Amino acid sequence: MAALNGEVLLFDLPPSAAVANLTGPTTGIHRLVARPPVHTTATVIDTADHRLLDWAVELSRIAETGQWVLRAPHWTPTLQAESISPQAEDDLPTDLADLLVPFRRGGILGPRLSVDTQRRQFTLEGAAGAAIGELSDERHRIGSHAGQVTAYRNVTLHLNDPDPDRLHTIKAAFVAAGGTPVDAFAPLAVRLGLAHHSGRRSSLSAKAPIEQYVSAQLESRWRRLLHADLEARTGSGDDAALRDGVAILLHELAGLEPVLDAEWAQQAQQVARTAAETTRPLQYTERWLRILDLLAVAATDPPVHAVAGRQTGPVLAQELEAVVQTLLDQCRTLEPYSEDARWARADQVAQRAVTLSTLARDVFGKPAKQLRKHLSPVSEALTYTLRPDPGALRRDLHGMSTAEVFEAGRAYERTMMSVDYAREKFVREWPQLRDALRPHMIRPRAPHTPARPGPPAAGTTPVDDPAAALVPAAATGSATVTP
Repeated sequence: MAALNGEVLLFDLPPSAAVANLTGPTTGIHRLVARPPVHTTATVIDTADHRLLDWAVELSRIAETGQWVLRAPHWTPTLQAESISPQAEDDLPTDLADLLVPFRRGGILGPRLSVDTQRRQFTLEGAAGAAIGELSDERHRIGSHAGQVTAYRNVTLHLNDPDPDRLHTIKAAFVAAGGTPVDAFAPLAVRLGLAHHSGRRSSLSAKAPIEQYVSAQLESRWRRLLHADLEARTGSGDDAALRDGVAILLHELAGLEPVLDAEWAQQAQQVARTAAETTRPLQYTERWLRILDLLAVAATDPPVHAVAGRQTGPVLAQELEAVVQTLLDQCRTLEPYSEDARWARADQVAQRAVTLSTLARDVFGKPAKQLRKHLSPVSEALTYTLRPDPGALRRDLHGMSTAEVFEAGRAYERTMMSVDYAREKFVREWPQLRDALRPHMIRPRAPHTPARPGPPAAGTTPVDDPAAALVPAAATGSATVTP
């Protein structure tokens, strides 16, 4: 890691490792001048189920000074990598407590771990007696209430304008002692295996269980909502990003609804809608914490019992085929003067199809992107065919002049006419939209529902792995798309 005036080397070193003598002409270090060692003891504070450490957020209190320390390197730049209270305080400082609200979600904080740190520092001197760098050797010992003990060691070496050959020799000495060069030291939660949500999940394959896919999608939305919350708390307090996040969550829940447990999906959508109705800053409401709670539980235990244990590929492919086919059927029978409810249902199905195709991109890649590309014009066109809520158009005519009443009537008339025109335009353009969409439908090679026992139908070929392969509707012969 480069510094402004030299080079900084970081090493993870075994606690009992002995590094070879670093002094000599090959390293350019004439001697190491030791400073008095420093010993500190800190208590890590968290909820009983480690809600802070789950997200690699470490809150501790130093016994010797009474200061509070909040480390959140994975949340920079929204949060500082390390924040230390300026003075000793018995209670958690209000500014730090506020930042922890979205992580702990009402959980009770208490002492969970003890961390003993032994720090030894050395000044490195060259042959002329001038300081050419510094070395810090920190040994950490973590103890839990269950009696488990974990130890690790961090070494930081700062060299002023080192010679490349000497730098290589110094690195080799630490590596020979079992050290591992790193770009940054892993947070405590990562070392203990408690940071379950700190790293972004890699793209899941079509063969992954559907539980992993749903868990990854909900955790991703959870992470984005946490970022929006922290930005609001550390910034102007504006909750616009939070409300946008809740609106997106509602769309994603609607898209995933076919694979989610119906009761959970209905409850989650109701909670999200209720939260969006509040007039207070969203980050300071119980409704907001309820949303985070729902996502926390669902990301850990995905509510997909109806399709549990099945592979992601065929489940998503079958649901995509079903929702697109439903859209085709509903749009095919639409007429300019169809009931408003039918136009509203078509719009809802289109939005669900767009959302599900978007969420499926991590699994299917380009086929899902192409499907979404041709679904979006349908969804956008249907948006203009919806009549606005009559309550939103209602105006109090008392106290208005005749001209103002007339203009209000004209505005209402223009709104209704624009909807009628949009419906006529959609019906007229639907054949082209339909023909552009059909070739990009994703169809499962085999359904995700268990097959009934019995011999295969005549002319069919058994499929050993029905999970990964997809067949575009327009494909011929052996052309397949494997996500």
